[in-house]
Amino acid sequence: MRYYAQRWTIECFFRQAKDQLKLDGYRVRHIRAVKRYWAVVLLACVYSIAESQQDLSSGLELLRSRKGHSVVEFIYDAAKQDIPIDVIKKQLHVA
Repeated sequence: MRYYAQRWTIECFFRQAKDQLKLDGYRVRHIRAVKRYWAVVLLACVYSIAESQQDLSSGLELLRSRKGHSVVEFIYDAAKQDIPIDVIKKQLHVA
């Protein structure tokens, strides 16, 4: 029981990494590619925690919110400059 209690934080991290960062979603087979994928996922985890100065869930929520705000600001600025909607869609990769 003591061993399991010590592993609890590790198990929680893996569950969050799988659910929120798609750690288990890689589609590569070479060990080098798997290691690179893990490195990117772990960097995303550390970055989100550092940015929020809280936990992984809070960090990801903060980063997603910032991304949404930057998209809205981009669209607003583009509209102010009379940039055609087709150009905006193309830059956002939605058309």
